[in-house]
Amino acid sequence: MLLVEEADYNLLGTDLIVALGINLIVRNSQIMVSIYKLTCEDEDKINPKVWHTGKEAGKLVMEPISIEIERPEDPIRIRQYPIPLEGRRGLKPIIEDLIRKGILEPCMSRHNTPILAIKKADGNYRLVQDLRAINERTRTRFPVVVNPYTLLNRISPEDTWYSVIDLKDAFWTCPLAEGSRDFFAFQWEDPDTNRKQQLRWASLPQGFVDSPNLFGQALEQLLSQFSPRKGKKILQYVDDLLVAGETEEDVRECTIDLLNFLGEKGLKVAKQKLQFTESGVKYLGHWLVKGKKKLDPARVAGIIELPPPRTKRQVRQLLGLLGYCRQWIEGYSEKAKFLYEKLTAEKIKWTEQDDKELEQLKGALVTAPVLSLPDINKKFQLFVNVGNHTAHGVLTQEWAGDRKPVGYLSKLLDPVSRGWPTCLQAIVAVALLVEEAKKITFGAPITVYTPHNVRTVLQQKAEKWLTDARLLKYEAILLHAPELELKTTQASNPAGFLFGEASSEPIHNCTDLIELQTKIREDLEDEELEEGEKWFVDGSARVIEGKRKSGYAIIDGKTGKVVKSGPLGTSWSAQACELYAVLQALKELKGKIGTIFTDSKYAFGVVHTFGKIWEERGLVNTRGKGLIHEDLIRQILKAVREPKAIAVVYVKSHQAGLQFRIRGNNLADQEARKAALLTLDIPESRTENPREFSPHPTEKEIEEFKKIGGILVNGKWELADGRELIPKAYARTILKRLHAQTHWGTQALAEQFLKFFGCKGIFELAKQEVQSCLVCQKINKSRARQNALGGRPLAYRPFGRIQVNFTELPKIGRYRYLLVIVD
Repeated sequence: MLLVEEADYNLLGTDLIVALGINLIVRNSQIMVSIYKLTCEDEDKINPKVWHTGKEAGKLVMEPISIEIERPEDPIRIRQYPIPLEGRRGLKPIIEDLIRKGILEPCMSRHNTPILAIKKADGNYRLVQDLRAINERTRTRFPVVVNPYTLLNRISPEDTWYSVIDLKDAFWTCPLAEGSRDFFAFQWEDPDTNRKQQLRWASLPQGFVDSPNLFGQALEQLLSQFSPRKGKKILQYVDDLLVAGETEEDVRECTIDLLNFLGEKGLKVAKQKLQFTESGVKYLGHWLVKGKKKLDPARVAGIIELPPPRTKRQVRQLLGLLGYCRQWIEGYSEKAKFLYEKLTAEKIKWTEQDDKELEQLKGALVTAPVLSLPDINKKFQLFVNVGNHTAHGVLTQEWAGDRKPVGYLSKLLDPVSRGWPTCLQAIVAVALLVEEAKKITFGAPITVYTPHNVRTVLQQKAEKWLTDARLLKYEAILLHAPELELKTTQASNPAGFLFGEASSEPIHNCTDLIELQTKIREDLEDEELEEGEKWFVDGSARVIEGKRKSGYAIIDGKTGKVVKSGPLGTSWSAQACELYAVLQALKELKGKIGTIFTDSKYAFGVVHTFGKIWEERGLVNTRGKGLIHEDLIRQILKAVREPKAIAVVYVKSHQAGLQFRIRGNNLADQEARKAALLTLDIPESRTENPREFSPHPTEKEIEEFKKIGGILVNGKWELADGRELIPKAYARTILKRLHAQTHWGTQALAEQFLKFFGCKGIFELAKQEVQSCLVCQKINKSRARQNALGGRPLAYRPFGRIQVNFTELPKIGRYRYLLVIVD
């Protein structure tokens, strides 16, 4: 054999090379062996114009592309960075070649953006233009690039032969319109003559924000003219093409036809990167092998070698790399949750625990399973469970009697649903993963298996917890979808589902469990009692002549008389008034039997649904922050246990009619509005008895004490300086007593408290206490002083009252804004 480095082919020994199915390449005085399946017989059937030889560039016959930018009259001018002489010499042959091919052309443009010389591993240089300024001002088209997450789902397990075609310099095949070329101009200085000139792109440049989208659309429109052989599939992601089929011969013929078509249309293909009719190919970072897909080991190795992130940008980069592999990682959302929490913090603080969790995540990536390609002509099985505020599951299909995983799915629940009982969280989990699975199944039938009786819970218990919009959404996804079937299983994790029994009775009764988790007292009812009092309660808060008027009322439904009513402070919201009305009714019914009717869904929910969960959690929300009406809710949860028998019933508001509930609710609304207009002469003291609350912290508060360095000494939690750590409930009581004596502001109140005690969130508690003090509100009238809507205070001297505004005008020199002052 005779090999010449400058030759594009082997001069001697061709017969032996073809017989062995290899290609010998000489680069930098080294021999490289490339094994490929493209035989001489196949190559003879392919149009030579399709191969990239480096002598000419591909060109598509199409309408030149026009680019629009914001403020085109304002030129984008960024000076050229200094490029070392060695870099300019490395770029010179590249630029001269691009000018010869017509991709670059000389110009004199008002715009300029800099270029860089990037040195590659082999010692050569790459031309890169910094187009960030252009990208920021470009009016981009709507992106229609296919989602790589779901692209491979179009291939079935029967498609076991593939070809991958990588188009060479694809963006440069799309011509730019004459009026758009000046936007992409740059300065070039010849390293030999030192002559400076401007060059611009005559074709779609690399690094431009819209290039993938524009070329992808152009190629997709071009491929619509190509008709593949029956049973063959062609997938396109920007400039990467995949041909898939069931037999080797069919894929070979289809690939040859496609290469000829691309060559006729002016596109070029790199022969060295062509994967021609193979049973295993690399495509979009995945390995497709005989109807299955697995992660590219090179991609996995690159992620494993990444050091722990130190900045939020590095965290986002890591999440992007891991998220692309999430289908292979069981419970990905839960395992990556700690990384998402890092993004919400002000600064990244990396701990040893974070190292352990990151290593576990990388370990799951190393042991990632091989996934089966989905067959949309067969039925799918989806296992779903919920835990630690995360929906997790596995999508499978049956092959030869076994369940083969198609993809592992997981999603974080939204903050609202995280506070619900587990059986209700299961509704959200199933809905989330069903929507995720549809990206893979493309409307094929799905049987959902879950340890929870989702259908029963959704039909019987969900309306107390879910808004009408949520309820309608989940019913449409889970109950009214003809391709969906809901079943129960005893399996609690994907592994148990894959290798165990699929369908059996659940190990718990969801409705009974929800009752147990949410009922404050066992005999609490949500329907009217046959005996006892029948009271209607309502609260009102309106703004009248620039001032808020708030009040509440309790009406006896039997007689129509007012049981109790009165005005409330100007800081009381409508929701707080409703809660206060329910609280007063519960106090009046202490030791009695009665039914309370309310038109507040929030107040009804506090009593019947999430009140007990909040109480067990320490009266904090799912984000660990205090509740807005924490004081009122605490009192309601205590008062609802006092009556002999009690029912709190929800009635719709603002209805017309003569029925008992409608008349009673409307009368309560009228009396609450009247009470709001009364003058609040003597502020009602809402100071609680400190003995009402136990100073003993909850388990969650103990965890918080440990995080801030608390030490347990003689049964009390203390800080290192000896100050006692106390729960929020007890801290609020101390603040109330202290504020009632001094009426200090937020800062002074919190600082005085912190001299003797410690408590997380004390400044927020102090702020709430000051704002809820009616005496302080009357004295500090500046807070409540508001102008009537549409009014403007009068001025008694020049420049006593001024109005200032500005408007933006076209920039002239250094000036852009017009400032307007009206006296």
